[in-house]
Amino acid sequence: MVNHRKATDGGSISFSRRQLFIAAPLYVIASAFIFLLGILIGQSIEERKILRREEPAVKVPVKTDAPRADQEMTFYETLGKPEPAPPRAEEPPARTPWSVQVAASRNRATADEMAASLTKQGYRAYVTSGRLNETTFYRVRVGRFGTRQEAMAELQRLKAAKYKNAMITRNR
Repeated sequence: MVNHRKATDGGSISFSRRQLFIAAPLYVIASAFIFLLGILIGQSIEERKILRREEPAVKVPVKTDAPRADQEMTFYETLGKPEPAPPRAEEPPARTPWSVQVAASRNRATADEMAASLTKQGYRAYVTSGRLNETTFYRVRVGRFGTRQEAMAELQRLKAAKYKNAMITRNR
C-alpha cells in the first residue's frame, strides 16, 4: 500500500501485482452489475411505453379543389390562378375588461339568488366561477365596462345601494 502513493518525480502511480489482481475482478464485477441494471431499467421503460394509452390519430384535412387525375395542369396555370380570399370572420364582440364584483360564494345557489336580486334592481348581474386552492368560488358580478371610469361610476352606485364590499375587477 505504500507503493500506492503518487511519485513526486514522474507523476506516475504504481500498483503491486497483488493490488492489480484484487482490483481487476472488482472492476469486472462492478461493470457487469451496472450493465444488468441498465438492462432492467430499459425493460421497465419499454413496458411503460407499451402500457401508455395510444394518442388518437390526427385527421389531416384534404383539399377538394385539387386537380383530378384526368386533368393536366401546368406549372404556369398553377401560378396564374389567384388564391381564393379567406372567409371573413365575424367581428368579435368588443372586449370589456372591467366589471364590478359584488360578492363571492362557495355555494352556486347563493350566488344565483344574489344575481337574481341584483337583476330585479336593474343591474346587469351575472355569475362566474373560478378555482382558488382547490375550491370553486362563484362570483357575482355586475356589468361589463370598456373603461375603468365606467366601472368606477357603477361601483359608487352599488356602494350607495348597500353593497359596501363591492370592488372593480378585470375580466379575463
